[in-house]
Amino acid sequence: RRGHAMDALRRIVSEILLLCRARGVKVSDALGAFIARAVVLENSTLFPPDKELDEEGVQALTRMSVERLQERDSPSLETVKMQVGFDSASVAETERLQHARSSREQAEVAGIDEICGARIRSADDVEALTALYRTILHFLLSKAGLSPGEAHSRPAQREVAAALESVFPRSGLPAFTALSPSDKAAQLFELANIVLGIRLFNRHIGKGGAGIADVPAEAAGLATSLGASVCEELAGVRRSAERYVPAITEAYRTGYEPPLRLQAELTHLRQYAAFLGQLDDALRQAAARVEELARLLIDEMEALKALVGSRASVPKEQVYPRFDSLAKLWASFEEERDLLSARRAALEALRTFREPYTPTLRAVSLDAARATALAVEAEQRALPADAAAAAKVVESGGTGSGEGGEGGEGG
Repeated sequence: RRGHAMDALRRIVSEILLLCRARGVKVSDALGAFIARAVVLENSTLFPPDKELDEEGVQALTRMSVERLQERDSPSLETVKMQVGFDSASVAETERLQHARSSREQAEVAGIDEICGARIRSADDVEALTALYRTILHFLLSKAGLSPGEAHSRPAQREVAAALESVFPRSGLPAFTALSPSDKAAQLFELANIVLGIRLFNRHIGKGGAGIADVPAEAAGLATSLGASVCEELAGVRRSAERYVPAITEAYRTGYEPPLRLQAELTHLRQYAAFLGQLDDALRQAAARVEELARLLIDEMEALKALVGSRASVPKEQVYPRFDSLAKLWASFEEERDLLSARRAALEALRTFREPYTPTLRAVSLDAARATALAVEAEQRALPADAAAAAKVVESGGTGSGEGGEGGEGG
């Protein structure tokens, strides 16, 4: 039965999208399904939840959904569009990051499989060992985002090749080929991290790091600019929402009908502010993480500088873990930068719903609301004074002023 209901819903949504498209209204699958469900929930008498829709019910639901989606200058509809659009944009960005990560992992697995699948007949098989070493170099270049043979990246390729030769000379190939596939994979990932760490350290001391983008600066810049922009916009939207409250209160006080339009506009603004608030919280957390990563990176670089100093060589047991740590910190920076880019895309999607209708809050409404608010404030300020005067009368045992009482006795 559930499967039948899902098939019916898909059919209804398809029909809604088709009819809306014919009328020049662009509707996503998610929005069409959301509106159809909303119509069902709002009209439980027409569409009882315990009964399957017959053909007449399907046609009625389709027609009512299309009518809702064709509304013009409707804050309530725009609020729904914003909810669906922002959620969809967030999901799309998450999927994009996951797809990019999956593509990188697939490329890494393919490279590792090629290396693990190499067949070396003997330790004297120079041709096969040379080909294997070249394949390992290509794997490291791919991990570094470089393509062999690219003219503009040759300095970076030479750096990778030199670091590889330093960490893993060709003489170590016979021992490498004797490892199990899982041990080979682990050693290759560790090798990639150490090579990257060497290049990062050389970049830090001004002796290398060709082609390496300043990922920490990119991440910090995104966190700062996005955070400031969202914070400022959120404050403005909250101020705009606050202007509606006295106007709605005044409309209820003086009108015969509830101010539904003003309430719908306020709801839209508050929902927009809620989404901005979510982004603001996420950006603050991201900024804190980027700041912490920057501190850890500086500490690691300084520790390496103290360890290496001016010495010609340092025991690999001491320095390799440091290079590995540098590479992992760098990967964390890249992840934060990519997440911040996703937040930026979600913010851009949200901003398309900032005010997609004609606001009806007018200056005259605000003036009347302010006048009412001032009158109420004046009344509230007057109450304590009246209470104090009454207390004095009680204390003196009279009902009027002191002078009036004395005049009465004199009469």
